[in-house]
Amino acid sequence: MECSQRGGTADGTCAAGYGTCCAFLQSCGTFVRENRTLFVNNNYPDAYDGIGTCQITMQKINSDICQYRLDFDEFLLAGPETENHICENDQLIIAGAPGSVPIICGMNRGNHIYVDAGTDPQNSMVLSVVTNGESFNRTWKIRISQIPCSSNYKADEGCLQYFSSVSGQITSFNYDPTEGLQLSNQNYGICIRQDRNFCGVQYTQCPDPDNDPIQSFTLSGNSNSNVPAMVGSTGSSNFCQSDYLIIPMVSNVGRPPSGPSANVDRICGGILSADVTLIPTTVRSGVKPFRLWFHTDGVEAPTDRDNKGFCLNYVQQPCMSSI
Repeated sequence: MECSQRGGTADGTCAAGYGTCCAFLQSCGTFVRENRTLFVNNNYPDAYDGIGTCQITMQKINSDICQYRLDFDEFLLAGPETENHICENDQLIIAGAPGSVPIICGMNRGNHIYVDAGTDPQNSMVLSVVTNGESFNRTWKIRISQIPCSSNYKADEGCLQYFSSVSGQITSFNYDPTEGLQLSNQNYGICIRQDRNFCGVQYTQCPDPDNDPIQSFTLSGNSNSNVPAMVGSTGSSNFCQSDYLIIPMVSNVGRPPSGPSANVDRICGGILSADVTLIPTTVRSGVKPFRLWFHTDGVEAPTDRDNKGFCLNYVQQPCMSSI
């Protein structure tokens, strides 16, 4: 009853199954001061095919809020242009957040973003979906959660994405095996919460039955042909300087880091591996905290073509393992 009186609707269970979650559906031009707000397109659940800007203003429910988490329950906007993979038409823009949040577009259902809410209790943030260009059936439902400073599920500082499970899957924005394109102008941290008695992480690129050769890790080069893994190190290599994934002190499983491979922290090219190879390899890192960094510049053509970004499965490794 209290949920409906506040203008919300029942949405699953909370409080370890003893209570019902209350969700608040909001669309363009509204101010949001409720936890578990669902920001949706006009006429949702029907698709939206129009031009303009749809935005909401997020405000803290109390002074103990440090972050917002945006879960993309549904997210389908027009993708980037196909030459340099820039979000020229449709865009999700977050304004008012301390630091930089990249602009994204395309297909991002199931992905998420953490946003720093700032220290000012009165600080507000504007979440905008800009739609432009050709006719396109767009749909979005973005679940907005407010995260207290004192909570144990708050992301570490500098993490645009935060994964709290022992194992899971990480994808770049707009990753899709068939239609996705790696977005340009991305620069953000990806963090994994270290569970007790786990001392490292192994990463494997996702299976890709839709493409031959496999394209679930294609960051640079022409993905229409076989592109090997390329590796580099920060500040001391000519490789992986434009588009790359940083995995600190990464090495291939079964090969102890030694010699040049001991300094690898950047991987690019078309295969996940800590060596130059055409064979996908499980890689590992024992650097703590568990953190990746993804970077792309604003240029693809003519060197890079049809790169899809990455899809990685990760598994934390027990401290007694050989990692």
